[in-house]
Amino acid sequence: MFTPARVRLLFVTCIALFMAMLDNLVLGVALPSIQKDLGATLSDLEWFMNAYTLAFAVLLIPFSVLGDSIGRKKVFLSGVVIFTLGSLLSGLSDSSMELILSRALQGVGGAAIVPLSLTLVNSAFPPEKRAAAIGLWSGISGLGLSVGPLVGGLIMEGAPWQVIFYVNVPVGVIAFVLGLKWLGESRGVRKPLDPVGVLLLTSGLFGIIFGLERGNSEGWGTPIVYGSLALGGLLLVLFYFWERTRQNPFVRFDLFRSRAYTFYTFAGFWMNAGVFGAIFLLTLFLQQAQGNTPLGAGVKEMAWTTMTMIAAPLAGLAISRFGNRTVLLFGLLFQAAALAWFALIIQSQGFDFPFVYILGPMMLAGTGMGLSFTPLSHGLISSVPEDASGEASGMGNATRELGGVFGIAISGLIFQSGEAIRSPQDFADHIVPSLSVGALMMAIAFLGIALFVKTKARAASPEELSPQKPSKPADSTI
Repeated sequence: MFTPARVRLLFVTCIALFMAMLDNLVLGVALPSIQKDLGATLSDLEWFMNAYTLAFAVLLIPFSVLGDSIGRKKVFLSGVVIFTLGSLLSGLSDSSMELILSRALQGVGGAAIVPLSLTLVNSAFPPEKRAAAIGLWSGISGLGLSVGPLVGGLIMEGAPWQVIFYVNVPVGVIAFVLGLKWLGESRGVRKPLDPVGVLLLTSGLFGIIFGLERGNSEGWGTPIVYGSLALGGLLLVLFYFWERTRQNPFVRFDLFRSRAYTFYTFAGFWMNAGVFGAIFLLTLFLQQAQGNTPLGAGVKEMAWTTMTMIAAPLAGLAISRFGNRTVLLFGLLFQAAALAWFALIIQSQGFDFPFVYILGPMMLAGTGMGLSFTPLSHGLISSVPEDASGEASGMGNATRELGGVFGIAISGLIFQSGEAIRSPQDFADHIVPSLSVGALMMAIAFLGIALFVKTKARAASPEELSPQKPSKPADSTI
């Protein structure tokens, strides 16, 4: 299974993936130092984070489709170069605007790295071995995303904030050089250039994500927020109708005729909405209510992230025995139970209790994340024809990213509702309903998979997805 060529491919794709996922959250703990050094405003601090997220989220699908058309290796390595350049420029920035633009450049590179790394792994392994390989990919992805605050805290203990970006440069160079030598080229369906479709899709996603990102800070009733959400939604509707007129659409909406593809996408959105809204608030709870330093909070959250790293590869092995759907259901159930458990502990204990009280739900949530990441990615790709795997990877990553932004926005909205937060106990009182809503979001994902995805089925063929023939629902290849 793990031949030398495949091990080399996993090494290259996973180190680049870890680098890209790490930079989603690694910057948070360095914001006070950056603010002091660059004289940044509060709005600048928000854009240091949002510039990466926006560029990353809106370009996931376009880069996935581009990889299918001109070559996945080419687009992946281009992403590595762009991300590395963005990291270098971020470290060299001496003004807020320079850092914002450099962070956006990092996001552009990350949008090519993340989905194409999954597609390269998928194409390198035979169908019966892909679940285990994707398990390793998922473990690295979850680890990179989860340990961002910890890595940032460790660096900030004894180094300037620029080092957070400079550490990416040698990693990016290594990934590019080894990738040129070790990666093989693969392609999917070659599609003609569709600038109108790309513009409508990226602009629509930008409007939706921008509105969600700004909702809590600007106010949900402000014109910039509801106008952005409305315009983004309208542009996505126009994108759909534009694609319906094209013989070779940029995004294949016919893939959604597969119930498995539809509901794995659906579940990915709601899972990320529930878990990342909870992680965002629990990280603040550990620091602002319980008085931990950023590094201290990151160390405690290792109980969560370590279990994710362990469970994701094991999920890949479990899929071959128990089936994709079963493993995913357990993962979603564990996460829903963990978030409800968090809420019950904080509701009964207030803000002041030993860390051991929440050690159990942290480990359960991390295990659930690990058991969910792998079957979501594997199930989504396995429910479509081989030549559509790149697009499926981009769609899955884009909807999960959108779900994470949505979950943080909704959790923050619920958290801020009611009376003002003036004390640690007020913080505890406000976080309980947000965690409960996170558990509900996870339950929605669970029900979608339980009710609408079959236990065993083959992937839909291109003929079954064509307009001339009715499609058949499909689950992952087991």
